[in-house]
Amino acid sequence: MVINEAATTENVLYRSSGGRRHQFVILMIASLALIVGVMLPVLSIEQQFWIVLLPIGVFGLSHGGADPMILKQLTATSPTGLFVVLCAYLMASLAFVALIWVLPVGALLLFLGLSIWHFGYTDEAFLSSAKNPLLRWLFGSTPILGPMLGHPQQTSELFAWLIKIEPQVVLDIVVWLGPCLAVVWLFGFGCLLFGRLNRPDPRVLVELCLVGAALTALPPLLGFAFYFCAIHSVRHFLSIAEHRLLSNQKSLFQAFPVRKILPATLGAIAMACVAWGVIVLIGPSTSLLVDAVRVMFWALAALTLPHAIIVRLWWNQRLVE
Repeated sequence: MVINEAATTENVLYRSSGGRRHQFVILMIASLALIVGVMLPVLSIEQQFWIVLLPIGVFGLSHGGADPMILKQLTATSPTGLFVVLCAYLMASLAFVALIWVLPVGALLLFLGLSIWHFGYTDEAFLSSAKNPLLRWLFGSTPILGPMLGHPQQTSELFAWLIKIEPQVVLDIVVWLGPCLAVVWLFGFGCLLFGRLNRPDPRVLVELCLVGAALTALPPLLGFAFYFCAIHSVRHFLSIAEHRLLSNQKSLFQAFPVRKILPATLGAIAMACVAWGVIVLIGPSTSLLVDAVRVMFWALAALTLPHAIIVRLWWNQRLVE
């Protein structure tokens, strides 16, 4: 039976009490992050890396630890379907790794595009009672645009490490492209603010402004960790709890027990460590830090492709009872 429009997955998450409470926490943390970002002394990328390694590697990465359970639910009617989709999941990740090897610039652009889409529809589900593509794009692009505007030098250096070209080449593009995208973003924000259709609640606009300001003020790796761990990952956990995927409880901690997410998380961390070792042995750079940053972000990129797709498929399946 297809449920009515008023009970779509996005509506359920929008009305969830856990999502409302978490948004209040986001506003508080974003305000604190903005103050810290303004007052913080300049941190090198190496200093940032060691600060964010644990939260990104453990808490951020673990938000995809339920992917095997999602795949199991998507293939509940087919005993052999789970094996097939698990293979497809791994093949999609390996295909992205191959793209990184052959065409790193294309892989980076695809990764950024997927991130905007994935971040955007996750935020939209908790912040809008109906489909709102403009809201989705504004929220999804903020974690990418903020560092480009606030810290173009370090952001360009990170991008350059990923695609193995000179940072100055990337910086020349970022310092031109960032402001242009900011103008487009502000125009979209104006349309959202003064538009007559699907105008969001004031709390949503406050979150967008505070989070955007914090991501602009914070150094790029700290800003990414703040959004990825405190906002995106927690909202994914909340969607798991709301839909009672792993438990009959809607409480976040009861619905997402560590023992059910630990195997996939540890497996991803182990594969990343192996990849780091292989990179160091086969094609080492002049810095172990550069190799570590490449492994961290490319590992996230390789997992983002299948993760974003299956989560979207799972949310769409919630429309059918």
